[in-house]
Amino acid sequence: MKFSKSLLDEIRDKIEISDVVGKRVELQKRGKEYVGLSPFQNEKTPSFTVNNEKQFYHCFSSNKHGDIFTFLVEVEGFSFPQAVEKLADQAGVEIRTLSKEEEKRVIIKKKLYSVTEKAKEFFINNLNSNNRALNYLKKRAIDKKTIKTYEIGYALNDFSSLQTYLSNQGVSDEEMVLAGLVIESDKKKGSFYDRYRDRIIFPINDNYGRIAGFGGRVLNNEDIPKYMNSPETDIFHKGSLLYNYSNIKSPVNNNNDLIVVEGYMDAISLCSKNIINVVAPLGTAITERQLKLIWSISDSPIICFDGDDAGKKASKRLIDIAIPNLMPGKTIRFINLSDGIDPDDFIKQNGVNGFKKLIENSIPLNKQIWNNTFIDSDTSNPEGRANLESQLRSILKKINDRGIKKHYGLFFKESLEKSFITKNLAQKPDRFNRYFNDLDKLKIAGSKVGSGEIIPSGLESLLVSGILTFPFLLEKYYENFELLIIDHKKLNEVRNKLIAFIDVEKPIDSEIIEEFITNNFKGFIDNDLKFSKKYWSNFKNSTIESISTTWLEIFNDDQHIKSLDIEIGNFDKNIVDDEHEKRLLSILEQKDNELKKITEKYGQ
Repeated sequence: MKFSKSLLDEIRDKIEISDVVGKRVELQKRGKEYVGLSPFQNEKTPSFTVNNEKQFYHCFSSNKHGDIFTFLVEVEGFSFPQAVEKLADQAGVEIRTLSKEEEKRVIIKKKLYSVTEKAKEFFINNLNSNNRALNYLKKRAIDKKTIKTYEIGYALNDFSSLQTYLSNQGVSDEEMVLAGLVIESDKKKGSFYDRYRDRIIFPINDNYGRIAGFGGRVLNNEDIPKYMNSPETDIFHKGSLLYNYSNIKSPVNNNNDLIVVEGYMDAISLCSKNIINVVAPLGTAITERQLKLIWSISDSPIICFDGDDAGKKASKRLIDIAIPNLMPGKTIRFINLSDGIDPDDFIKQNGVNGFKKLIENSIPLNKQIWNNTFIDSDTSNPEGRANLESQLRSILKKINDRGIKKHYGLFFKESLEKSFITKNLAQKPDRFNRYFNDLDKLKIAGSKVGSGEIIPSGLESLLVSGILTFPFLLEKYYENFELLIIDHKKLNEVRNKLIAFIDVEKPIDSEIIEEFITNNFKGFIDNDLKFSKKYWSNFKNSTIESISTTWLEIFNDDQHIKSLDIEIGNFDKNIVDDEHEKRLLSILEQKDNELKKITEKYGQ
C-alpha cells in the first residue's frame, strides 16, 4: 500500500512527535527539545532527543534518526502501513491511497532519480581524467577531499557524450529529457544533444539526499551563461531546494551560525576552507519555501551575498520575504561585503579568521532594515524625514506576529530619537535668542490643546488624550502611536504604559483597553488633560471615520513641527556664513508660520 506525501505530512502536522515517543520513553523538557534514555540500547545518561518543531527524534548513542512513522516501525515493530493507519486514526485523518496517476508519477520519479545518479557517476569519472578541469578547481583552492565529499564532476566539451553513455546504460531519450539532461534539437526532430558541455558539474540533492538535478559552471569566464541549472522537472524544483542542505540538516550539526551564500560555487569555496555549515539557493533570489527550509535547521542564519548590486538587491528581497514570516525565535543576520567582493575574495584578502570575525559581528535583521531604510532616505529636510517614518510604519504593518511588531516599533522609535533628537537647541547663538524666545511664546496656550498647569500645551497632549478618549483609534493607528516621538516625559510614560498593556498575541480589544484606561488614567485625563479632553468631547457624536481623520491630521501636524525642530537643531552653534544664517532664518520663519496655523486650527 502506497501513501501520498500530502497524507503523511497532514498526519505529522496533527500529532506532536513527543506525544508518540512519550508513550514509550520518559521524556523531560530541556529548552526547545525533550530528552530521555535511548529506546535502542541501554544507557544511564540520556542521549535521545525529540524536537516537536522539526518533527524528528535523534539518538546520539545509536545515531538513529526518524519521525513518528519510523519510531513506530523501529521501536514498536509496526510495518510502515500499520504505522500510518494507527497514526492516521489518532490524528483523525482519513487514509487515502495513491491513485493510478499518482502511482505512475511515483514510478517516473524513481526512474528519474536512477537516471540522475548514473549521470553523476559519469560526470565524476570525466573530472578524474581531465587535467584542465582539475587545474581549474585547484586554482579555486578546491582540494581533492572537497571534490570527493561533494561529488563534483565535469561535463565533456561534447554534444553527445552523456547521451551516448546513458543510452548504453539502458536509459531512453525520453527519460533523459524528463531528467533535464539532454535537449531535443529544433532543427532535427528526434535528435538530442547534451545540456551541459565543458562545465564543472555540481550535483544538487533534494532534501532527502537524492540527486534531483545539476548545476554547471563554465571554465572559461567568457562563455555564457556562467551558471546553468537543471530545468524544472518532476524531481527538480529550483525554488524548493538548497545546495548542501541535505548534508547538514542532521541535528548533530551545530547550525547556529549557518551561512547562506548566493550559489554553489560560493558554498563549495567555504566548505573547502572547513566552513561547512553553509547552504545556497540556486540563484540569487531566495523563495519563501527556501527561507522556511533554512529556518528548519537554524534559528538565526547569516546571509552573506556578494557585494555587487545583484547581491544587495537579493538581500533586500529576502528581507521583504522574511518580514511577514517572522516568528518568535526565528530571524536572520547579515554580512555586508564591500562592493564587488564575494566570500571567496574576502577570504583570499583577509583569511578564514577574518571571515569568522564577520560571522561574529553579523548584523541583526532589525538593524539591517533600519540601515537600509535610513540610507535610502533623504533626511536633510522635514519631508524626507517624514517619508522615513512613513516607510518604517509600512514595514511594521507587514509584520504579522504582534509581539515582534511591538519590539520592532520600539526599536524604530529609539533609532529615530537617536538620529534626530539633538541638544543643539540648548546652545543657540545669542543673536538668535530673541527670535527663539518669540517662537516659544507661540505655543497654543489657552487653547483647546492647552492642558493646564502640569502638562504643557501642544499637540502631543492632544494625540495622547485622543487615544485615551477613543481607544478604537489604536486598531487603525497602533504603529503611528507606538512610533510617535513624545518629548514630554509624563505623556511618554502614559503612552509606553498603554502599549505595554496591549496583549500582542491577540487582536486589539477596545473594550478591554477602555477599562484599563479608566482604571489607570481617569484622574490624569480629568486633571492634567482637561483642555484636551474638552477638545475631544466635541467629537462625541462624530463618526469613527471623522475622529480617525482628525487624529491623523494632528499626528501629521505634530510630526511636521518636530521635523522643523530637528532641522533647526541640526544647525551648528556657530553660523559659518551668510548663506547658513539665511537658511536658518528661513526655517525659523517657516516654523513660526506653521505654529500660527496650528494655533488657528486648534485654538479657541
